[in-house]
Amino acid sequence: MSLSNQVNETRRLRDLFEVEASKFHDTRLRTLLVSQSEVLSGRGFASPHHTIMLWQYYGAVGSEDVEILFANVQDSDWKWGLKDAALSSFAIVEGGACELFVRMAKRAGGLFNKAEALTIKCHVQDEIMQGEQSKHHTAKPVSVTNDNPLAIWINYLLFHLSRTHPGRERAQRIEPDPFSLSLLALDRLADDQVTGKVDRSSRNIADIDFKVALSFPGERRPYVAKIARVLREALGPDTVFYDHDYQAQLARPNMDTLLQDIYRNRSDLVVIFLCAEYAQKEWCGLEWRAIRDIIRTKQDERIMFVRFDDSAVDGVFPIDGYVDARTCEAGQVARYINERLQQCRKVVEDA
Repeated sequence: MSLSNQVNETRRLRDLFEVEASKFHDTRLRTLLVSQSEVLSGRGFASPHHTIMLWQYYGAVGSEDVEILFANVQDSDWKWGLKDAALSSFAIVEGGACELFVRMAKRAGGLFNKAEALTIKCHVQDEIMQGEQSKHHTAKPVSVTNDNPLAIWINYLLFHLSRTHPGRERAQRIEPDPFSLSLLALDRLADDQVTGKVDRSSRNIADIDFKVALSFPGERRPYVAKIARVLREALGPDTVFYDHDYQAQLARPNMDTLLQDIYRNRSDLVVIFLCAEYAQKEWCGLEWRAIRDIIRTKQDERIMFVRFDDSAVDGVFPIDGYVDARTCEAGQVARYINERLQQCRKVVEDA
């Protein structure tokens, strides 16, 4: 059954991961590359922990090596993969909630049918094989990936990271925590229903004038993602600036000037999600400079505040009005934003 036929299950899993992510479990996801001469034992993993092989690069196999390869296949303990592999990739889930994550991740890995799992597998193998063909002109590089649902899900999480935050998937300590990362991945799967799509738009972001732009710290993404989804459905494509919808186009030099132009000049309404994290984050600070310039020019109707807490943000005063996210569900906030947008457009029409 394909993802498109498992929309309800995807959303159920998303809701379950959201509940667990909100508990801030002390649970970590690590990846480890191990060469043929290394062993996993004695590396000091936290207790409890769960280890699983993700993929292996066996090496270049020539005609004279085929019998050895077949013998290794026969003798392998498949919990740890193919015997004598040159390089093996393992995932280690550590912390008190690791077994809970493992159970939930296995269920999430079961979302993919064989073709979709193959897409993830091919991505992993392409990464492994990149450059190997050029090193071995007569021998064939051989790799394997684990078909266990847990391995499929973790490989998908790394695939998701490679598309949204290139390079982060190669870190030994994977951020954010596995529950939050799974939530973000499922949020995209629930909307896109495909494994490889990243940007929702094929239009050049430099040519789009947005109705609404959302400015928020990453810690609040699960809540803001719901708002973006409701607004997108109500307003149509390419009307809401939500960074994950334009991830590939934002992967460029001088992104700071592009973002400031979007918030300052190419959005009818800018919604700022205020909280302690907003005041601390570098990119929020960059966006906030453009937003403060809107306030400076007395275009107050273009600014809308949503608060998660009472933390001070430079330039925001206690008398400034806001929507309280602590008492409003995301769908209600989206409706407030839509109402405010209509008022903004009326002000422009009457000017």
